[in-house]
Amino acid sequence: MFLASPETERKMREYSRHVSTINSVSSLVAFLPTIFTIYSGIPFQYFFILVPLQILVISGISYFKYGVERKAKKIEVSPGKYVLDNTMGYAIFSISFPILLFLFILFNSLTSLQRVITINLLLVMSLFLVISNLPASRMKRISMPLEDAYLAGKAEELSKKLGTGKLGIYVLNLGKFKIANAGQVGARKYSVFITDYLLDNLSPEENVAVIAHEFAHARQKHVLKTAIIAWAITSASVNLMVFPADVGTYPALAVVLPAMGFILLMLAMLFLIPAIKRRFESQADLIAVSVVNGMDLVNALQKITRLNFVPSEISRHWSLDHPPTRERVKRIIAQTRGKEVPANVQSTTVMHNIPK
Repeated sequence: MFLASPETERKMREYSRHVSTINSVSSLVAFLPTIFTIYSGIPFQYFFILVPLQILVISGISYFKYGVERKAKKIEVSPGKYVLDNTMGYAIFSISFPILLFLFILFNSLTSLQRVITINLLLVMSLFLVISNLPASRMKRISMPLEDAYLAGKAEELSKKLGTGKLGIYVLNLGKFKIANAGQVGARKYSVFITDYLLDNLSPEENVAVIAHEFAHARQKHVLKTAIIAWAITSASVNLMVFPADVGTYPALAVVLPAMGFILLMLAMLFLIPAIKRRFESQADLIAVSVVNGMDLVNALQKITRLNFVPSEISRHWSLDHPPTRERVKRIIAQTRGKEVPANVQSTTVMHNIPK
């Protein structure tokens, strides 16, 4: 039987808070110093000093995060490998952000009409990138096709039941990082990626349930829908932000509309898009349990929660891409039993073995 004890849940929440805080600090280090340097009037050449310092500080923060991860999840990757992988994204941002700002300065030298035309051409180009298969192609290069004959056979059965067509399933080697995860990638051509740590710690039936969940995303075109919604909101917001300054008898619009565009973009990224993703996750859960045993998916979700050391219930989850596990479990059990979730249900007891 697995129900995390109050003490374990407390440690999970503490771990999640620490990781969230560390990630936020890393983002601020990568973002704010550059903004300050630009607006303080410091010569552009100072970026050659600022950027290496940013990367150095982020590396130190990553090493601290490594200690948190090792204590909580007992990760086995070397400190150097962990810091390099965790710092790489922030480093690329720190290097590219000054370049983007410099291009933005050039962009502002254009006339209002030229800015609107330029930004919309870039948005159209970005749409093609959004619906391309580039993310999946990149991930395939760092993964291996699924070789398990049982899972491959079950996946083929699921693809027929759900009408998705044959989907490629690939295994990511992240065992030393102890990341138990799976995801459907691609807006047109669909691929499913599963970490080896997840495969090794779930039973065959639970892995099949996870695959069914990812196939459900493909069937409902959730990745494509999310990408188009995000692109449409971004396009509207950016067009408002670059609204022509020359607005005739209504000069206030030159201030109000860009502000509205910025607020719209922030609200969408922080609230609307995560809410849509949570809805899609719940939908994929319910579609999956129409073709597999619902309790296998329940067991898989609870094991994944434990393996990733994530609390099963988070009170403020409005900015998260996935609903809390406890909430998902309630919905799945209610769907499996064919009735609504009782309002007074506080927890769910599930029989299964949890890896140590």
